[in-house]
Amino acid sequence: MTGLYIFFLAVGAPLLLWFAFAGDADAEGFGSDIDPDGPLSVISLSTVAFIMTFFGLTGLLSELGGSGAIFAFVLAVMVGVVAGGLNSAAFAWLRRNSTSSEVMDSELEGQIARVALPVSKKHRGKIVLDIAGAREQMTASPADNSTIDIGKPVVVVRVEGGVAYVAPLDPDLELD
Repeated sequence: MTGLYIFFLAVGAPLLLWFAFAGDADAEGFGSDIDPDGPLSVISLSTVAFIMTFFGLTGLLSELGGSGAIFAFVLAVMVGVVAGGLNSAAFAWLRRNSTSSEVMDSELEGQIARVALPVSKKHRGKIVLDIAGAREQMTASPADNSTIDIGKPVVVVRVEGGVAYVAPLDPDLELD
């Protein structure tokens, strides 16, 4: 059984470190690229990593402490399941109680921005706008056939695929 505990610890611990330093530990389901209705969508990868790590660690420490094989196995299973359950519960609570600073594309429509790189039908440019108190840059294309120079004010007509389609702002409407 020692080999089994070492294997689970060797696989689970690096995953936990990955989640701790790279993020995505609270991703829904086993992975975002897996069928959301499939059998692997029930449990997150971070929960699997917790179960594996704590199963392996507990089993290994129990065996090294002189416990019997059956006791060590049962204890390792219990600790692994409890650790996985606590992980799931903690991230479920965080998801329910967190807020996002993401801005939906529809919220950008009507926003006024300044051109940072020229925008034309032939070449996409860049605009700078203030969103939720933060200055953001976006790729931009003209909503019509116009060419818009650097520094000119524009209004975001729509956003598609991360590209803001903009129109020149009438000088009489500028809000400086």
